[in-house]
Amino acid sequence: MIRTNKAAGPLLTGLAVVLLLALALLGVGYGLWSKTLTIEGQVHTGEVDAAWTSAGCFEFNSWPNPPDVEADYGELLGKDVGDWDIEIDPQDDQILRFTIVNGYPSYAVDCQVHFAVEGTIPVIVLGTSVSPGDDLTNCTLSGSNEKTLACDQLTVIFTDNLGTQLHPGDKAASSLTVHVEQPAAENGLYTFDVGVCMAQWNEGATAQECFDAAP
Repeated sequence: MIRTNKAAGPLLTGLAVVLLLALALLGVGYGLWSKTLTIEGQVHTGEVDAAWTSAGCFEFNSWPNPPDVEADYGELLGKDVGDWDIEIDPQDDQILRFTIVNGYPSYAVDCQVHFAVEGTIPVIVLGTSVSPGDDLTNCTLSGSNEKTLACDQLTVIFTDNLGTQLHPGDKAASSLTVHVEQPAAENGLYTFDVGVCMAQWNEGATAQECFDAAP
C-alpha cells in the first residue's frame, strides 16, 4: 500500500520560495560597488590680433624717387591743389581709410602707417596684398616686400616687413605711396585695397593660406 503526503506539495513550494529569497539576498550582498574619478580639463587659447594705431602722409613732387631735399616736398611749384585724408575706421581699427581729394596727374602722396600687436600670441607677417578696384584698368602687381600695383590711372606702392616676428605690444611701420597717372579721368573715383596678414609665429603657412584663413 502506497501512502502519499498531501502536504509535500505546499512544503516544496515554500522551500523553493525561501531558496529564491536567500539567493536574492546573496545577490544584494555581493553586488558590484564602484566609484568613478573624473578629470575635467580646460584649455584657454590665446589671440592673434593687431590694429592700426596711427598714420600720416605728405605730398611730394619727385616721383618716383622719394624726397631727399626740401624742394621735393609738397606739390610742384608750391601749388596747393590736391589734398589727402587718412583715418582709422572708428568702428573697426583693422581698417585704414586713405583718400585723395581733387587729385590730378602727377599728384603724389607718401604715407607712413603704423600698427600694433594687440593679441596675446606672437605673430609673423606672412603676406601683403594690393588689390585694384573695378575702375582701375590694365593693372599689374609686382614685388614681394615692396609690392607695386601699376594701373593706367594710379600707381600704388606698399612696403612692409614680410617675415618679421612681432611680440604682443610690438609696433611696426609700413610705407604706402600713391601716384596719380596721366590717363586718370576728370572727376574719377579710383579705389584699391591693401592687406597685411599675420599668423602665429610658429605657423608655416603661405601668404595665400594666411589670407584664406583670416576673418
